[in-house]
Amino acid sequence: MKIILIGHGKTSVAFKEAIQMIFGKADNFIALTFEPGEGIEDVKNKILQVSSKFSNNQILIVTDLFSGTPYNAAADLALKGKAKDVIAGMSLPILLEIATKMTSMSIAELVQEILTDSASYTKALSCEMKKVEKEDDF
Repeated sequence: MKIILIGHGKTSVAFKEAIQMIFGKADNFIALTFEPGEGIEDVKNKILQVSSKFSNNQILIVTDLFSGTPYNAAADLALKGKAKDVIAGMSLPILLEIATKMTSMSIAELVQEILTDSASYTKALSCEMKKVEKEDDF
């Protein structure tokens, strides 16, 4: 399985660097940039350039923002069979989950797992403190 990361600016490069800080080499993650002045065709070409080296049904694309240019380009290519699926909402917790589970799950299973677990990745201190207060009341 190959994971293509693409987001606005160099966000995907930073995320890959973070993954490597935690896991070491991350050869299955390919970070692409979306630079100012580029459009949807530029993004499609970047994705096609790297994805052409791999089996299309083993490519998962992760983008930063639903309905942004990187997502729209990736979705168009996935609909044409150039990738298995696309996840929007790139975050370090999602990418770490992908890194730990990608060898034991299919892309479809992994996508479902991410969608199920992603709500647990976001926390607010105020809400966590309320939980502690409720526990202290018992």
